[in-house]
Amino acid sequence: MPLSLIELRDHNLRVRTQSALLAQSPGFANIAGEAPVFGEAARQQARLHPRHTFNQFWAQLNLDPLPLKSKHFRHSADLAYRHLDSLTRSLALDETVIAVPGSYTRNQLAVLLGIVKQCAFTPVGLVDLALLQAAQSPADDCLILDFHLHQAVLSGLRRIEGQLVRERVVPVPACGLVALQDAWLNLISDEFVRQCRFDPQRSADAEQFAANQLASWIAACQATGETTLEINLRGSVQQARLALPQFEHKVQNIFTRLMQEIDALRNPGTVLYISANQVNLPGLTRYIPGLITLDDDAMMNACLEQIDHIRRPPDNLQLITRLPLDGLRAMATPAPQLKAPTHLLFNHRALLLPQGRLTLGTPPAPLDSARIVPLPGFDGAVALLRNAKGVQLELHTPDPVLRNGGLAQNGQALVMGDTLQIGTNGPILQMIVVEGA
Repeated sequence: MPLSLIELRDHNLRVRTQSALLAQSPGFANIAGEAPVFGEAARQQARLHPRHTFNQFWAQLNLDPLPLKSKHFRHSADLAYRHLDSLTRSLALDETVIAVPGSYTRNQLAVLLGIVKQCAFTPVGLVDLALLQAAQSPADDCLILDFHLHQAVLSGLRRIEGQLVRERVVPVPACGLVALQDAWLNLISDEFVRQCRFDPQRSADAEQFAANQLASWIAACQATGETTLEINLRGSVQQARLALPQFEHKVQNIFTRLMQEIDALRNPGTVLYISANQVNLPGLTRYIPGLITLDDDAMMNACLEQIDHIRRPPDNLQLITRLPLDGLRAMATPAPQLKAPTHLLFNHRALLLPQGRLTLGTPPAPLDSARIVPLPGFDGAVALLRNAKGVQLELHTPDPVLRNGGLAQNGQALVMGDTLQIGTNGPILQMIVVEGA
């Protein structure tokens, strides 16, 4: 059996070799029946049996007693072992590298080592997951955003003296996929109530049906801009219509908080990355612009290229947080959102950003502007300077100006999708691209 890689992201554990993705499974367990159920089958019962469903065991990974007593499991480590064992036992794996999230503490890593030693494969390496992702990047300084079930994880990496080094890790709790999905399901329930007086959250079957359909509903909405949601249970058909901006706006506060953490961590030259399978979350690139996608499949190639530096004896595994740069291949591809804005969307109108300075408000003398757009009730000015390098923000006001929900800084570069709000209750402006402009 060739070398295999296990990616420990709790929203979807994956097992792969160089040639194939062997298995994947979300970090859910359900104990409502006689025998425990893991993975996708457990996820699709989570809202039918909320008290008997666990989905925090990979994030917690400790030996503390479970809040609900079970004859099958004592603590989250038991659940993690059974999940990992059920995922890998039938695959006949041999030598295996484990890629772990950087948010794990030393105690959690110790618990993980105890788990993998009981599994039916030979662990030969323990490596930071973001380190394998960043191996695709040519950037000297990068920040990787990774969504897990109950938190987002920001990992900062730099190229230093011929090595790629993980320097810092910042978990952002309550900003994971569960929080996003709960927000969207609440939106869906509110719209069903408003449009047809039907509340999916008052029925476990309807709530579970909506949770299971959420991904396909969002995909349909992203494809056409809006879609009709239908719940058909026991012969009763209920419909509600939702538009993509509703999904985006519902999670603005989550992405705004993440953007604030990102701005606090990165330097002017830091490149921001995300996995390609997470970049399509509604509202993500609108509220966190400038993301560049990373190919998950390339992690296996990085692992194989660096296996001599990752490999350790099974009884002496150590977490690898730095790798030599020799042999690493840059494969990251920019997301299509990285276009320079051509227009400003304001009061349902697209205002052309002229070459030079567009000023909103009352400019201080002697500020030279190609065009001035008055803002009633606003004494200061916000200017957008457009040149060959893109669009830059200039602030000429003591009033707060928000960029993507966070406090804007003078001199910031603006990209397609960025939003500006002048004052906490002022108008919201969006940077857009008009093709052919």
